[in-house]
Amino acid sequence: MRNFIIMALLTLFSINGVSSAAEANDIFKIETEGSYRMETDASVDLAKKMALFTAKRKAVDLAGRYLSRKSLIKVYELNRDEIYSLAARAVQVEILEEKRETVGKISTYRLRLRSSIQASDFVKAEIEDSKQEKKEAKESYHEEMEQPISAEIDPGRDIAKAYRLLREKKWRIAMIYLNHLEKKYPNWDSIYMAKAMTHYILHEPVFMKKALNEACRLGDQMACDDLKNIKRINEHDFGLAAVE
Repeated sequence: MRNFIIMALLTLFSINGVSSAAEANDIFKIETEGSYRMETDASVDLAKKMALFTAKRKAVDLAGRYLSRKSLIKVYELNRDEIYSLAARAVQVEILEEKRETVGKISTYRLRLRSSIQASDFVKAEIEDSKQEKKEAKESYHEEMEQPISAEIDPGRDIAKAYRLLREKKWRIAMIYLNHLEKKYPNWDSIYMAKAMTHYILHEPVFMKKALNEACRLGDQMACDDLKNIKRINEHDFGLAAVE
């Protein structure tokens, strides 16, 4: 098995520069950074796990872009975010650097890692996604409406379920679930972006803008761009064909 090493931080990575000789069993080694904002008395363990997942998800996004372009994995469309989030859970990594920066009452946990990714990671994630979808289909009415969540810190699985609910067009249930996730992961921009999209679909512009503001505050550039172009929000592609 050959190893193709793609040494990249997101701002410098050029997916077109990877060798076209790659095959489905090649392992890609990609360097990315992740961070998580911590409030006063926040859990360091939570911050580290969130920064780790963020960096892994970035690596999966980069590898997925290349592998799908070369037809080595499927071109995921409506379920891309859930598949990529689940794939990031199982990615093997080497932590290269980690640190905690504090400014006033706000601390940010940062780390840099090297992820090892191959096409089979996406296939396994697709199988897991299908398994979870079937499990959720058997939930009782009470479980569906309450949307209980596990205390285990597993951001990939948790956010994948949110994307799955949105794909299934269960808007109100998705919002209940996202509200629970917001308490579990209080400073995760992905949750607020998912909420913004849901509010948009439900024609709730005030709440949509509030969610975008939170995501922007936490460093999501897409959210910041949306706020700047709020008058053209109907033209924005969130990456999910939610409305028929």
